[in-house]
Amino acid sequence: MRYGPVLAALVALILAGCAASGGRFEPSAELRELRAVRCDYPAARFAVFSDPHLYPRSLGTTGPAFQDYLARDRKLLVESEALLDAAVEEIGALDVDFVLVCGDLTKDGERVGHQLAAEKLQRLVDAGKPVFVVPGNHDIANAEALRYQGRHSFPVPTVSGSEFAEIYASFGYAAALERDPDSLSYLAEPVPGLWLLALDSCRWREQGERGDPITDGTIYPATRDWMETVLIRAKRQGKAVIAALHHGIVEHYPHNEKFYGQYLVDDFGYLGDMLSAHGVRMVFTGHFHAQDVTARTFADPRRTLYDIETGSTVTAPCPYRVVTIGPRQQARIRSRFITDIEGHGRDFGALAADNVYRGTIRLADGALAKYKVPAVDWRQLSPQIARAYVTHLAGDEKRPALVLQAADVGWWTRLVMWSQKDLVEGWYTDLPPADNDLCIDLIQ
Repeated sequence: MRYGPVLAALVALILAGCAASGGRFEPSAELRELRAVRCDYPAARFAVFSDPHLYPRSLGTTGPAFQDYLARDRKLLVESEALLDAAVEEIGALDVDFVLVCGDLTKDGERVGHQLAAEKLQRLVDAGKPVFVVPGNHDIANAEALRYQGRHSFPVPTVSGSEFAEIYASFGYAAALERDPDSLSYLAEPVPGLWLLALDSCRWREQGERGDPITDGTIYPATRDWMETVLIRAKRQGKAVIAALHHGIVEHYPHNEKFYGQYLVDDFGYLGDMLSAHGVRMVFTGHFHAQDVTARTFADPRRTLYDIETGSTVTAPCPYRVVTIGPRQQARIRSRFITDIEGHGRDFGALAADNVYRGTIRLADGALAKYKVPAVDWRQLSPQIARAYVTHLAGDEKRPALVLQAADVGWWTRLVMWSQKDLVEGWYTDLPPADNDLCIDLIQ
């Protein structure tokens, strides 16, 4: 067995990160003049969900080709329509002012999926609850937009950036106060006095008309300039600002950047510093399918930015959030979970949990195979890796005494375990604050 190339890959993983956190943001003279201006948040109540990955059942849910795809995935794609229906129904019954959706509206950018998602979201708008969406890395110009029939898959139309904005015109784009000319970012005012900076952090422009989806995210320089212009204007007009984007802007567990940097926007340290310096306290994200809130505190002046990541409706525990901003400049954030969908009833929670656990075991088996770990050792390691991952997805993690252990394995398996220990420990580490039920001070 040849270990040389795999060993080199392990060393590279240990020594290198996958995303650039970026340098320190330097405020402009204009911002320094406005530093003392505090824009209070108005009273508001809104819901947030993310990554519905809607997959129309009409594209095929049986046959070897589709089953092969499911074996390499851990999302509840067959149930995605029912899950989005449940989210819309439950949120529609709430007393909320608006709804945020943080990207990956479709499985892989299928045009019929976007059209169906818009049809379902329209029910919230018709109920007097405006919806504001941002794109995810799966949503645009995606070569993996497919239908499945028997042993084969066939391309179906995807959407361009302009078509995405057209389909979701009623969900942020038509109501925008301003749109960034260089991306699908826009500015909206969902309630008087509260501005929403809806950011396109995806790299679909680099994919061409139909290319392999890029998981990594970035905010291009022209969009950064537009953001700063908007944020300065918010200060001058006394508008409080929240932001939404698909990719994370704060690390959600130790070594997040090292192991899964593609789930953080490039230069996340710089961008978080910039948003925080302009008075933004809360950023709503998705992408990693975890129910996790993490804070980062910046200095000069001291200020805290909260990255409120919401898990996927098609991945257990199938969450969404309700955020209430009160008169004392505090935001109460509570998690809710979809536990009952059409066709499953009360057994759905167990089905969803088992699906992500078993799916993660399969993916862990595949990763260990690439590292040349003997198959006999997978049975010990993969379930432990899967337990750590699903624990992180649920939030409010409790770390066990031992996070990764195996008996009677060889030196190579032990080396791989050592290289991955930081990742597994990271998933078990709950960085402050709490994840599912918390209160944020918006003044600090």
